[in-house]
Amino acid sequence: MKKIKISKATVDRLPFTGKGKQIDYFDTELKGFGCRVSATAKTYFVLKRVNGRLTRVTLGRHGVETAEKARKDAIDALSDLGKGIDVNREKARAREKGITLTEVLERYFIARQELKPRTVAIYRDLFRLHLPDWMRQPIENITKDMVAGRHLKVAKEAGKATANSVMRTLRAVYNFANELLDDALPVNPVKRLSNTRQWFVIERRQTVIRESDLPKWFEAVNKLENPTIRDYLLLLLFTGARKTETASLKWDDVDMENKIFVLTRTKNGKPLPLPMSDYIRRLFLDRHTLRENDFVFPGRGKDGYLVEPRKQMAKVTEQTGVKFSLHDMRRTYTSAIDGIVGYYELKRLLNHSVKADDVTAGYVVKNTEKLRPLMQKVTDHILNLVQPREPGKVVRFSREPEKA
Repeated sequence: MKKIKISKATVDRLPFTGKGKQIDYFDTELKGFGCRVSATAKTYFVLKRVNGRLTRVTLGRHGVETAEKARKDAIDALSDLGKGIDVNREKARAREKGITLTEVLERYFIARQELKPRTVAIYRDLFRLHLPDWMRQPIENITKDMVAGRHLKVAKEAGKATANSVMRTLRAVYNFANELLDDALPVNPVKRLSNTRQWFVIERRQTVIRESDLPKWFEAVNKLENPTIRDYLLLLLFTGARKTETASLKWDDVDMENKIFVLTRTKNGKPLPLPMSDYIRRLFLDRHTLRENDFVFPGRGKDGYLVEPRKQMAKVTEQTGVKFSLHDMRRTYTSAIDGIVGYYELKRLLNHSVKADDVTAGYVVKNTEKLRPLMQKVTDHILNLVQPREPGKVVRFSREPEKA
């Protein structure tokens, strides 16, 4: 251990080391205060054992920091270390507190690897479109008043639901940043919306295709000239599946021999294997004869599968007067089979998660084969709704059974 009386003159005279080497010089008066010399720099530091571990705190470079200022900083740092204060962590927190909203958002995406690409894109768009002037600001500068004002502004320009989404996303990102900084940030400013009850109440959409409208809707869909869109809409009706998980269905996930298909791009990330009813199997057979690529419902989009067929949906609406969205098909399916199947059976068909504390659900194990009679029952019920029986008339499926 080399000792010197650290001053500007003595440190100026210290020779730089060879490349890759460094030498520590310690002050003769202040224990733990030193200067590290390398091939290119001379850096002041303190070194003290805290809780059995040697802790080094860098104070600054000679020439940028004076020897006198470094000595004063060393006294403060040694005092803090003696009190058990993690000086390095406090300095890091001070630097991190200046982290911008953009930087936090990127670190949030790195940490949340389970987020789907579409979710990441939505979060980026929410911030880019509605918080562009906040993105380069230190996140600690975002105040409650700023949040409250921007929430109302977004609601006026883009709608109440969007305003809520922006602030819920900001709340999550801010909480993430605060965790990184060991709660060094102020209280989450989005809390203002809860404390003042400023959140907008968004009524959940309850639109469905009424049972009385199902026959004409079904007839119009079956008359669509585009068979891919026709079959896509029909599969949504007979399964209640979500639009993207159905549109992105691949032939690799369709087992015609065992009459099973698996929806893989589900909302909860859990693959949903479903048995085919007779009608659904005939639909898949028709699809297979028209196969174009790896997807059951091919499309011209960049991903290779069908995107929302708005023009054809508008055509059905024009012919029938029935307005509908693709998610309306899921609500229509759920409404149609309510009472036809049990609560847990319905959740299984819709791939809804059951609460962890729901003990009863743990005993209700429905594998794919056990669901087959249920799927057939549901299909028959929907067919009776779309093709109602007339007295003395047998229901005729719009898809004839395949020939033996």
